[in-house]
Amino acid sequence: MINNHSHPLLYEIQLEQKLRTKTWLIPIFTLVMGATLYIFLYFLMNLFEAGNYWVVLFSGLVMHAFFIVIIHDGAHKSITQTKYDRLIMNIGSGFMLLPIYAEFFRKYHLVHHANTNSEVDPLWSDTKKHLFSHYRFLYLFFSLIPFLFTIYSIFLQQKKIHKENKKVKSPTINYFNLLWSTLISIFVIYFIQPNVIFLILTLFSVSIISSLRHWCEHLGYNKELESNTFWFPLGMGIGNHDVHHKAPNISWISLLLGLFRRPKTTSIFRAIYGIMFDKNFKHFIPNSSIIKNKGV
Repeated sequence: MINNHSHPLLYEIQLEQKLRTKTWLIPIFTLVMGATLYIFLYFLMNLFEAGNYWVVLFSGLVMHAFFIVIIHDGAHKSITQTKYDRLIMNIGSGFMLLPIYAEFFRKYHLVHHANTNSEVDPLWSDTKKHLFSHYRFLYLFFSLIPFLFTIYSIFLQQKKIHKENKKVKSPTINYFNLLWSTLISIFVIYFIQPNVIFLILTLFSVSIISSLRHWCEHLGYNKELESNTFWFPLGMGIGNHDVHHKAPNISWISLLLGLFRRPKTTSIFRAIYGIMFDKNFKHFIPNSSIIKNKGV
């Protein structure tokens, strides 16, 4: 049996290598999973239109899971491990009706991985730090507004990112990808005619889920950690976050299977309590002792 403390990445890396011996296995399984989640989201929309408004409690989880396996893994080239992952990522973004999202997500998410918890981490801007430290409930309020706080924080970080571009190694955005991804969204809107209220409520649900996930990922009490390990509903392995940050190119499948073997360092309930009631619950800081694959 592998000792996870002695070999912090060995199990997931070995599992990934074993799965990759069949070059088609991870890509096909990922695409099938993405399609299944998307079809289920369509099913939930039909239930919503039939008056079952409670489904928005689950549609956000399903959309978030689709985001993890298609857009997030595409950004890390964890699907085919080729340039085609970027294509898959943008196709997924088009089907999510967020055509410009994938390219910008890829850029700033990879900056986040290369500069985790640092002053140029776009997910932890100076504004977020200030609000979190001095106006915790105002920080919570802004965090729950779909995309608003994230976009605002990213733009605030632009000057720092450009100023330290050699350090940050910021990836570029392919605007042609935005164009054809938009065409996919137009195609989906024309043929599926999605329910606007369902979409808005689902996006609001996703925003809450994403904020909660971030609190689980990079906040806590242990100053030695860079990120946590935790269970997350329909998280598709994203809770194996400490391993993900050390080896970003490992697929969601290996992360999910590895998560069963990992000791958990936080939980959703601990994160909610900590962020609402405990001033000692803080965002992690850069740990220079951690040696990792930056994944950019």
